[in-house]
Amino acid sequence: MAVATEKRIYTVDEFWQLCYQTDKRLELVRGELRELAPANDEHGYITMQIAVVVAQFVKQHQLGYTFAAETGFVLSEEPATVRAPDFAYVSRERAPERWSRYFARFVPDLVAEVVSPTDTYGEVAQEVQDWLDFGVRMVWVVDPATRTVAVHRGGGTFRIYGEEDTLSGEDVLPGFVCKVSEIFS
Repeated sequence: MAVATEKRIYTVDEFWQLCYQTDKRLELVRGELRELAPANDEHGYITMQIAVVVAQFVKQHQLGYTFAAETGFVLSEEPATVRAPDFAYVSRERAPERWSRYFARFVPDLVAEVVSPTDTYGEVAQEVQDWLDFGVRMVWVVDPATRTVAVHRGGGTFRIYGEEDTLSGEDVLPGFVCKVSEIFS
């Protein structure tokens, strides 16, 4: 007879301590640990392309701050949720006055998630929904397989951009534009 084991539910503080006791890449989603696999080379390259293009624009126009992959953002204390996007941007208006030595306790304006070969549609959809539910204004889902960027906004609205299209920061990143192909080349 199999014995059912109860899943361990973590708080944000317990998760913080755990992160410094393991070499695994983790996220905390509704109190449960999610282990993240290392990114493949294509994923890493595309993530860096996004970072370079957006970060240069943000810095040049002094709009706010950009964050690399693995930066933990506390989306909720209850249920405890700490997500780490592939890339994030926060405007000066929403940024804290000082950086902490803890997970970020502010919500980015924009996050980008690059789809990995092992990601399921359901997992990506849940990540997008979490970001939007907790106040992110725009989520870019970058898909290397289709070479597209799906731009998600609140209220379930989204638009898919192909390589020949121009991606815009809209009101979240005013003035930002780039060809989708720049992200993949």
